[in-house]
Amino acid sequence: MISPTLDARRLTCFIAVAETLHFRKAAERLRLAQPALSQQIRRLEEELGCQLLRRDRRRVELTPAGRTLLEAGRRALAQLSHAAEAAQRTAAGQASLLRVGFLSPAAFALVPDVLSRLRAEHPEVHLMLREADSTTLLEEVRLGLLDVAFVRGPITAAGVRIDALHREPLVLVLPSSHRLAKRQRVPLARLADEPFIGFPRETAPSLHDAMTGLCLEAGFAPSFVSEAGEWYTIVSLVAAGLGCAILPESVRTFTREGAVYRAVEGPSRHVELAIARGPVPPGPALRACLRIVSDLTSVDLA
Repeated sequence: MISPTLDARRLTCFIAVAETLHFRKAAERLRLAQPALSQQIRRLEEELGCQLLRRDRRRVELTPAGRTLLEAGRRALAQLSHAAEAAQRTAAGQASLLRVGFLSPAAFALVPDVLSRLRAEHPEVHLMLREADSTTLLEEVRLGLLDVAFVRGPITAAGVRIDALHREPLVLVLPSSHRLAKRQRVPLARLADEPFIGFPRETAPSLHDAMTGLCLEAGFAPSFVSEAGEWYTIVSLVAAGLGCAILPESVRTFTREGAVYRAVEGPSRHVELAIARGPVPPGPALRACLRIVSDLTSVDLA
């Protein structure tokens, strides 16, 4: 945990050295004399009571404590930057800032309608948008780097409130040349020997588990030959004939030559689109966003 008395200037100096692994280059980046930079690093190490850098005449390297501080320090400075920007905009009477995170398939479903109405009804709200996977978005909401995020559920995270908004079924994505591509509904059991392409579980746990569970109910465990972090990459790999995939129905709006979407014959599984926010009471911009989401989904987010 970063000390509450940690000096932002010293942290900036440390990050510059940690990123360049070179005191002279870091000093030039900061437009600071090299002895002064070295002094800031020494004071920081004294304050924290641990060594952050190992250095000799030939090289500089991070200690394990230094690597941890680099990651946490970047987040801390980002939070300070966002806080300063919000304060300055408020003082100037300008738009309030709303930091919104979303994952790609959600961009096809609810998110565009929410953002469109928010801009029309609240032009004073300045939007900062961030696209990432659900795991990353939840962590950034927890850290206060995002005000709200649209994520894939069911999922939980300590210190984050998550409300399910709607459910959508999973669909098959097949190469257009596949032997079953002409069928509108495909028995999943007939794909038992097929290679599959999916998301890594660490980035999309709910979707990965829903897909695997659907296959297990059909009598087989899917054989993943490739994993990708983006849904459009997965669809493109399917179009290239590298395997099949199971994705949320909302991706149907993305047309890719060589790939077709087909319903699963029989019972399917569903995944949720959920909205996540931190424990801090919402400000005016977030309240406006939540009201619009409630209007569009009929979910009470009070």
